[in-house]
Formats: sequence, structure tokens, C-alpha cells
Amino acid sequence: MTLFHWGVHGWIVYVVVGLLLAFVGYRKGLPMTIRSCFYPLIGDKIYGWMGDAVDIFSVVCTMFGVCTSLGVGCMQINNGFHRLNPDIENSGTNQVIIIWSITACATASVVSGLKVGIRRLSEICFTLGMFIMLIGFFYDNPWHSLNVYVQSIGYYLQWIVQLGFHTDAFAQLGNAPDGKQAERWMNDWTIFYWGWWIAWSPFVGMFIAKISKGRTIRQFINGTMTAPILYAFLWFCIFGGQGLKMERDAAVANITCDSIMGGRGSLAPYKGLYRLSCRGKNDMWFDVVQQYGDLGTFLSVISLMSIILYFVTSSDSGSLVIDCLSANGDPEPPVAQRVFWALTEGATATALLNAGGEEGLVALQSMSIASGVPYTVLLCFMCVALWRAVKMEGGDLDPHGPQFSTSLLDVLSSPTKGSVGKVLLATFAPWYSMGNAAYKISGKNEKPRWVYMLILAVMFYLWIILMAVEPAVDAISYVGWAILMGFFAYATSIRYSIRLRYNIYGNSVEDFFAVMVLYPFAAYQMEHHMDHAYDLDRTDYPMVEKPDKPNGHRASGAYGYKEETPANGKAYHMDHTLKLPEKGLPQSDGNWTPTMSLHDLSQSGSHYNPAADDDLSMRSGNSFWSKTNVV
Repeated sequence: MTLFHWGVHGWIVYVVVGLLLAFVGYRKGLPMTIRSCFYPLIGDKIYGWMGDAVDIFSVVCTMFGVCTSLGVGCMQINNGFHRLNPDIENSGTNQVIIIWSITACATASVVSGLKVGIRRLSEICFTLGMFIMLIGFFYDNPWHSLNVYVQSIGYYLQWIVQLGFHTDAFAQLGNAPDGKQAERWMNDWTIFYWGWWIAWSPFVGMFIAKISKGRTIRQFINGTMTAPILYAFLWFCIFGGQGLKMERDAAVANITCDSIMGGRGSLAPYKGLYRLSCRGKNDMWFDVVQQYGDLGTFLSVISLMSIILYFVTSSDSGSLVIDCLSANGDPEPPVAQRVFWALTEGATATALLNAGGEEGLVALQSMSIASGVPYTVLLCFMCVALWRAVKMEGGDLDPHGPQFSTSLLDVLSSPTKGSVGKVLLATFAPWYSMGNAAYKISGKNEKPRWVYMLILAVMFYLWIILMAVEPAVDAISYVGWAILMGFFAYATSIRYSIRLRYNIYGNSVEDFFAVMVLYPFAAYQMEHHMDHAYDLDRTDYPMVEKPDKPNGHRASGAYGYKEETPANGKAYHMDHTLKLPEKGLPQSDGNWTPTMSLHDLSQSGSHYNPAADDDLSMRSGNSFWSKTNVV
């Protein structure tokens, strides 16, 4: 389970954030901030309040992730000092002193910058870690450690899929016949670790993105996931193997939890052995290194130095990343701001420890989960964004291809009185907008409009009614939820039909989650698209640039199209020619708008469409036509 918690499932969150951020930062020239990760999904909206919200959430997540580490680390450091000098008590006061000592060192480091303090401290930490690991490797049985390493990696590869999907489903029921279920184990270990990893993902992701310029995707993955995992596994197998060996030897020596020497509260080992399963979490490391005889005290001191420096470099790196996020990606944020965030981390860690009292570790774990688990939603969107970014870069996805006439969140980024009103209407009556869209996409002669609206309305309001009568009829609300899923499924089919009709990139899974999570916005989007499906002259159409006309009308036709060819060479080139007017009708003045549909734009070949003159001659009966070649 240790390898599972510290293996692919942990490091992958750093890879996703770091790879996506490095890709959009160095390949697309976007600011080195978390909001840029969402550019493949929401485009320029990252520069509005949505991007601000992402960065604020990332700052908070990073803050509590680093504070959790500070809090947990200060407990172990305090215990280490107590082992070396019994006069130094394990107390909250001493732990607060340790936090602020680390914070002071981190503040000095972060002020000196990335290439001086942070870099040198990181190198010292790595050197000390290697020094301790090599001593442990050579002092004990090296062949045993290597055997444990090879065997553990084999077991990990064998069980990684099963463990990845294991959720302790039956243990959490608490009804094991022998009564030995561990209902809280998954929450206290796996969920905590994952929340902790995710809370660190904005910080570590941005940090490794900053130092990865010029790398290929393969090099990036090998450097940020493969190599760290293999190194971490080696460390765990050396000292974990020695810990397990000590536990087995202690059992053979009849050392129990109640033993005076080597037991739960013992200050001295029995023949160099402790019963580790009885010892506290903060004691175990020092118990293991104490078995090295005369080197035990020396290694304890080196270990304390390493732990302190590791948390110093974690704090200063986290402060620098938070500085960059709050400075909108500025690689060199103001010094005063760096000091502010470093001190804020120390104050937050102190507050969490004091608030938790004797259960300070529980408070730290809870905060890590509380900040990390919600960020999982953003990580899921980052996975989609990374997929789309590489497909665009490879030419498999045309960013200038057919799209919905309005995005899901346009109402929030660019609200108008009409759009806000329609979204509010769709909140309480989504059947109206969705019914209109279904009527238009299915063909106006197939079924009356009211049929589509009625089906949607019955499902939506039946859910509300069944929820309301739950106090009178037990469990009837579950029927309502099932009906609501049917409503979402029908709405998904409407949106997917629009997507197929106009060749809009995406899939039905994406449509389902869009409808389920944001059904008022999805309803407005579907209705808006079908209302504007034949309106080529849109300011937001991505393939053309339309200059403003003096009279305020949007221009096209004789004013011309400015073709924008993307880097992959794929584009929809338009060639408009005006046919002669019908006999007896006046000539056009040349300022016309071709009324092409998005479906025509997505199909190559020649298309003939009615063209509206600026004087609205088409509405008055004058018929002009536009020939458009899409190649």
C-alpha cells in the first residue's frame, strides 16, 4: 500500500498539471499560471473572472497543502529533538516555535530567489537524503534490500490495476461477521494521501513546468514520474524492509506493546529492537535508525537536519509559486509579496495546530482533504484540456472548426439582459428552450413543437413533485431522481443531435455532463445555436475577421473575408461570388450577407444560399444568391 500511495496514482497529478502548464506556456506563449491550463477549453475567458477563480482556488489549495506538510513535519521534528534531548518536551508550544523557525528560513530563501536560496537548499536536501539512504543500504544486508526492491516492484505491477479500483466498499459497511472491518482506513490513509497529493499539484506542477523548457513530452514524463517513482520505491524498500525486519525480530524476541524495553512507551530498545507496530508514527523513523549502533545518534541528527531543510525548501517553493499565481504569472514577484505569503503559510499552519489541540494531526489531515478533493474537479478538466491541446498541436482537431454559436459559460463571462433572462427561464422551465431546439433539429414537419416541450416538462416537474412528497411517501424521491436521469438523457440526445448535424467536435459523454451539471446553460446554448444556425454574420465566428461597417451593421460579402490559416495548414477557405439578380429586379449595391448554415460550412464543395442585401431587399422580395466554395 505504501508503493500504491506513493506510486503512479500520486505522481500523475503533478504530471498532468506540469505538462499542461509547460505546454501552453512554452508552446503557446501563455502566462505561467494555472488559469492558462484551461485555455484549450474556454479560450480567452481565462483572462476574466473564470481565470481569476481558478488561480484563487489554486492559491488556497497550495496554501493548505504546504501547511499540512509543515504541521506534520513539525510534530516529527519535535519528537526527534525530544529523542536527542529529553528536556525538550513534545508540546504545542515547541511545535509552534519549530514552525516559525522553518518559516523564517523559508522567508530568507524565497527572498533570495529561485536560482540562489531555493536551488541550493534543494541540492543540499537531495544530497543529505542520498547520504542517509546509502548508509542504510550498506549498513544492513544490501542483497536483502535489493531483493525487497525487485520483489516489491513486481508486486506493485501485478496489483496496480486492482488497487487502483479498490474502494474498501464492503469494509465501509461495517458489518463483517468477525467484526474486524476497518471502516475508516480508506479515509484516513488513501483519501488523505490523495488529497495531500492533489493539494500540492498546483505548486509542484507549476514548479516543474518552470524548469522543463525545451523538453519533449516523453522526457517530461520520464523526469517527473518514472524517475521519482523508482527513486522513492528504492528509499521505501531499503528502510521499509529494515523496519519490517525489526518488527519480525522483535516478535521473535517476545517484545510486546507492554514491554518495558522496546514496547509502546519505551525510551530504550531491547537489544536494539522496538516493536514498531506498537510505536507512534513520529517514533518509527528514529527507532529504525537507532538500530545502527554508534551511528544511530549521528543518523538521527542528520535526519533532523534533512527533515528541517526539506520542509524549509517546501515552504519557500510553495511561497514562490503562490507569489507567481497571485502576480498573474510574473516569474519575479515583488519581494514584499514573497514575504507576505511565506509568513501567511506559517500563520496558517500554527492556526491549524492550535485549533486541533491534541488532535492536531486530524485537523491537518481534514484540511488537506478539504482543499484537495474539490480540486479534483479541476484536475479532471485539465485532463480534457491536455488531450485537446495535443490533438490541436498534432492537427487532429481544428480549433477553427464548427462550434456552438455560444459557449456554455458565455452568459457568465459576457452577460446581456436577454441571455440572463433566458438562462433564468431555463432554470425553472428548461423544457421551453430544449423543446424549441429539439423541434428545430428534428425537422419542423415531424412533430408539433408542444410535443417535445411536454415530454421534457413532465419529466422535469415530476422529479420536483416526487421530491416534495417524500415526507408522505417514503423513498418516493428515488423514483424522482431516476426520472431526472431520464430528463438528462433526453436533453443529452438533443445536444448530441445538434453536434452531429453541424459537425461540432465532442462526444455524448461530454454532452451528458454538460446537461447534468449546467442544465440551464446547456438549454440556452442549444436554443441559441438553433436560432442562429443560419446566421453566418456573427462576430464570434472563428474563421473570419469582419470589420465594422460605418452604419453599425456587421460587414461581410463585398467587405471581404480575412482568412486565418492555423499553423497546421488546415482552414476553411471561402470564395464568394455573386450571381446575377433575377430578371426585372434591381442590382445589389454589393453589400450583402450570405445566409449560410454551419452545416454547409462544415461540408466541402459549392453551396448556393440566399444573400440578404443591406437594404433588406431579400425581405422585400428581391432574391439574390451567394455561391460559396468550401475547400
